[in-house]
Amino acid sequence: MNDPKGRQASFNAASRGEWDAFAGHRRHVSALLGAAGSGRLCVLGAGNCNDLDLPALLNAYREVTLVDLDPAALARGAERQGVADHPSLRRLGGVDVTGMLDAVAGWSPRSPVGPADLAALAEWPAGRVAQALPGPFDVVASTCLLSPLIGNAFHAVGEAHPEFLAVVQAIRAGHLRLLTRLAAPGGTAVLITDVASTDTFPTLATLPDAALADLPARLARERRLFHGVDPAVLLTAFRRDPALSARVAGLEPVSPWRWQLHGRTYLVWALKCRVAPGPLR
Repeated sequence: MNDPKGRQASFNAASRGEWDAFAGHRRHVSALLGAAGSGRLCVLGAGNCNDLDLPALLNAYREVTLVDLDPAALARGAERQGVADHPSLRRLGGVDVTGMLDAVAGWSPRSPVGPADLAALAEWPAGRVAQALPGPFDVVASTCLLSPLIGNAFHAVGEAHPEFLAVVQAIRAGHLRLLTRLAAPGGTAVLITDVASTDTFPTLATLPDAALADLPARLARERRLFHGVDPAVLLTAFRRDPALSARVAGLEPVSPWRWQLHGRTYLVWALKCRVAPGPLR
């Protein structure tokens, strides 16, 4: 059964007790976000908040807004870290950052996917979802959300579908545009995404740290990356998509790191995007 909302809730339920397993990953994510700015922070895909040091982020920012499809996960995460009643914390649950999950839930490998569907995947996040969130924010971050969003396409239509690649590209474009739309002029958008795991590259867990910087390019050549998250392609998207390039003033890739969860090791890559000053375009 294709149930993207249920799949996300199941993932959150399975990982809610994995606080210790997130420790190294949490240090990377929280340090990156803590150094990215001040003022107002928005985190998309916050889930159980296991990858966020909420007390530290609330100390660094005037306001922290957590966004996720699963309101129960957000509540559990804030409660675990003792900040559920913090006056500067906002939790926005039940938010579909694609605006399309109900439609995608009805797709199958035999479903036709037309230009209107692709346009909605690419345009609705920035055009509709952004308006429902209390932006703009000084810093907006997507924390390992892009790969599961693209995973919805895999579960819905499958790799053999003639429009699978187009669906992946549209989901990716929609998410990147949402990030830059939510960021205030002169602010920062931070994309954090898992790009591979020991499922696709079994020796990932044993490589020396010095090998990680060049690993995404190698895995791209060997076709071992997850669908739609090749760092080189993501960088190109920011530069070539007119809706993105008009908003981007600078791109700063972050060195990859590893994260162990549920018996797998993941390779995580991040990108800091400086949003152009001036009025939204």
